[in-house]
Amino acid sequence: MTLLLETVAAGQPGTHVLAIGVGNYPHLLDGDKKLAKDPIGLGQLDSPPVSLKAFLDWMLAPAVNGAGFSNYAAPLASVEAVCSAKAAVTIDTPALGQVALEPATRDNIQAAFEAWLDRMKSHPDNVGVFYFCGHGVMVADQHLLAEDFGRTAQPWTHAFNVSLTIRAVEREVSGAVYFFIDSCRNVPRGLALTLGANPQALVGADLKKNVSCQHVTAVYATGEGQLAFAPIGGQVSRFTSALLCALSGYCGIKNPGEQTWNVDGDNVASAIRALLQHNESGKDKQVSDQSIQGPLVPLLRMGAPPKVMVRLDLSPKERRSLYELYLAKGPNRVVQTLIDQVFKVDLPRGVYEVGALDPHGALPLIRHEDEDLVPPVYMLTLKSQP
Repeated sequence: MTLLLETVAAGQPGTHVLAIGVGNYPHLLDGDKKLAKDPIGLGQLDSPPVSLKAFLDWMLAPAVNGAGFSNYAAPLASVEAVCSAKAAVTIDTPALGQVALEPATRDNIQAAFEAWLDRMKSHPDNVGVFYFCGHGVMVADQHLLAEDFGRTAQPWTHAFNVSLTIRAVEREVSGAVYFFIDSCRNVPRGLALTLGANPQALVGADLKKNVSCQHVTAVYATGEGQLAFAPIGGQVSRFTSALLCALSGYCGIKNPGEQTWNVDGDNVASAIRALLQHNESGKDKQVSDQSIQGPLVPLLRMGAPPKVMVRLDLSPKERRSLYELYLAKGPNRVVQTLIDQVFKVDLPRGVYEVGALDPHGALPLIRHEDEDLVPPVYMLTLKSQP
């Protein structure tokens, strides 16, 4: 395990992060070690090391203009990570400089998880973040694969059951926990027909204990039985891109009586779903899934209102170059002047007048008053009549 940050203040709540990325699977297809008896059709992944690094860089960055972690009620207290890749993954840290991450073997994941869980128990109002990016499969529960999956004749001893892990954590801590699981959830036929393919949880769920956690959010990259995707060439995955975008000022609800906008399980999950749906490539549909339990406890507390990605178009497209597309709120007006393309702009959340006008007055004005621009994305195609 690799500890990247630890700034725990005695007697004060904090946010504790555990991040796991697995791209290198030596015993799966195209690996460099003995192939597993049944690799269940799985091979190497380019995206998890890149996605994990993007997530950690965001967490460790100073909060500026909505980007970077910010929560005055539970400041960032610890960040721990493990990662498996073809080449070592290094992270720039504020206190330790560049740190190379230890590999995400099953043993290292277990040790990192237990240390994270101990920190979570140190204060009743701690907030926990558990992030995983790598191979996942599903039968009744979701199983996540460590680097050394397939190393022995008992391959599933090198994986873990995240569904049961979540049920256990709910009974072990009293604060709030956020799980972000960036993996596929399809059911390989070979797995479904294999007896004994039952990996253990990272901690046992004692059902004699009541659920003690104030709040649990679990957001999955895709629905049950579905695949998750990443751009080709070792880029950040779609889910992690959507997650980081949502956390970077594209969701949040104002805290009454304060100039603070809270990012909680409800609005971050909703934002991720909308951003995945907005996937501009239009390929390989991916719809996230989520489970949200208990009173909402903010993950982030931002000092500025959330932003909205505005995508304003006009049809028929032949008239785009004849119109000025605009958005107005009170005396403030944002205009795209006679440009034959979709109008893309970021604006603060709010109610706007949205429209298009012909500066020469030959074509009729198109106007929609009181359009509610809600994060993360507002999309509208204005229609020009003959």
